Amino acid sequence: MILFDGCSWTFGMELEDRERERWSTLVSDHFNTEHVNLGQWGKSNDGILRTTIHHCENHKVDLAVIQFTKDNRREILNGDDYYRIMNNEGNTLKDQASLDYYKYLNTLEDDVANFFKNKFLLEYYFKVNKIPYLFVKISRRITYDFIRPSSWQMMSDPSPVPCLYDVLGGWNIPPYYDYETSQKDNRKKKGTHPNAKGHRKIADFLISAIDKEALLT
Repeated sequence: MILFDGCSWTFGMELEDRERERWSTLVSDHFNTEHVNLGQWGKSNDGILRTTIHHCENHKVDLAVIQFTKDNRREILNGDDYYRIMNNEGNTLKDQASLDYYKYLNTLEDDVANFFKNKFLLEYYFKVNKIPYLFVKISRRITYDFIRPSSWQMMSDPSPVPCLYDVLGGWNIPPYYDYETSQKDNRKKKGTHPNAKGHRKIADFLISAIDKEALLT
């Protein structure tokens, strides 16, 4: 069984037939195996770490494919619920609370350190539990190289994490982002998530990486 976790890209936002067209289905169909998709809109790397480990603690997982999301997203525990904090993306907390976080607390250095913290903790968990894994990401910050490495980064595996924008060909890739705004007028506009062709391209990349590393036996 393959476990997929990530944000709206993994969830398959904007796909017409989400269950069939998203890359988790395409990859699992290729390997003729079952899969679970934990992707959610607006999910943070904190949330991806939390739900991935929770699932692995309660189910057998043969391979984990993890898509890290935007570094500046966070989640906080309030009572029994986890609330997502996102910068200008339809916050689930009161807008003022989120604005205050990004105005007074958020820093680029902490965003990068938090990414490597989540990456390191997942690496450690997977290795200890002997679960093969594959990481990809959508954040493509060139500033990583210009920020003093945190202890999390220094402990993390230095191998580069492939960026899905690069897999699709760069930032401006209309063939993989165009989608119909409505069937009524049949107009198109640039979306913010990969369409079916984009998911197919990402699936092919993941399949190739899984085969190359012999992650499924």
